Amino acid sequence: MMLMGACKDKYMPHINQPAAGFLVVEGYINSGNDSTFIYLSRSSGLDSIQVFPEPAAQVEVQSEQGGSYPLTEQPGGKYAVGPLSIDPAQKYRVHILTSNGKEYLSDLSEVKITPPIDSVNWRAGPDLVTIYVSTHDDQKKSIYYKWSFEETWQYSSPYISNYVYAPNDPAADSFYLIPRVNAGAYNTCWLTSQSSNINLGSTASLNADVISEFPLQTISYDGSNRLITRYSILVKQNVLTKAAYEWEQMLQKNTEQLGSIFDAQPSETGGNLHCTMNATEQVIGFIGCSSQTEKRIFINRYELPNVFVTTGYEVCSVDSVDKVKEAHAFTDSTYEWVIDHLFKGNDIIGATGAPRGCIDCREKGGVSVKPSFW
Repeated sequence: MMLMGACKDKYMPHINQPAAGFLVVEGYINSGNDSTFIYLSRSSGLDSIQVFPEPAAQVEVQSEQGGSYPLTEQPGGKYAVGPLSIDPAQKYRVHILTSNGKEYLSDLSEVKITPPIDSVNWRAGPDLVTIYVSTHDDQKKSIYYKWSFEETWQYSSPYISNYVYAPNDPAADSFYLIPRVNAGAYNTCWLTSQSSNINLGSTASLNADVISEFPLQTISYDGSNRLITRYSILVKQNVLTKAAYEWEQMLQKNTEQLGSIFDAQPSETGGNLHCTMNATEQVIGFIGCSSQTEKRIFINRYELPNVFVTTGYEVCSVDSVDKVKEAHAFTDSTYEWVIDHLFKGNDIIGATGAPRGCIDCREKGGVSVKPSFW
């Protein structure tokens, strides 16, 4: 045991990263009817999870025959342009000029046409729900696939605040409890989340270009409130070139398949972007050109087995206040508590309250505005 303990030593890798970080380029050129988004940022150290957007850059999509489509800067290092007039017979690339005067180019990429998604289906197991995606290409030109998704789910807080605290005479420590306008306005919310894993599929080793029920996402009944009322997933599909697929595979291994001695060792990610002024400068990212197809499904709670599904409000409860003058404790300046119910005799004799997070559904990150697709 002493020998094993002596063999452990902290390892601090030496990484030659410039002071400003490497330029990171994310996104793709959309050859379909949707907008193109390119995200620029700078890499950070291993001891930081902070994202550093790259502002004030000039970004444009270029065709091999000289066409140019400038992107407009948006907050957070995001650059966007509406649907482009893409010629499938040409190749395209991204040109970037950063605020410090450096110029970057991606390699010219062929245009890939993404086939429709055949189906998005799900199956309920004893502990979780698994969501699958299926697609095919009769012309066997797709071969390399990538999927992302956007989840949206509805949930409700367990209590509604029917009354609001209104100070009357602070010196006398008195107050009014008045009916709350639109008491249930913040009882039901919708929360949206973007996929974070890299989902890849290939038919290169198959006789037919068919992907059948690729497992895209799993949702546990316990530990997530996604399935408590109604859930929706919007699946997005892109076809990649072989080079882009291999780059995504390497990125997947570096970010999702490390952690044990049996996993692949990390490697330089690189990509297909280059600094025109310094060939040795590393740029992280891969820009391809393809259309995107989408498909949305819904899962309702009544379609699931008769199992317990976590609400996220299991710890919520109602507390009472015996004297009216003590009820201000539920509505102090921190807004941790709000008035929930009111008891009346000849006079107001007390009230009940609950934590704000048990009444206002927005406290869990959702919005109270129903999505247009709901």
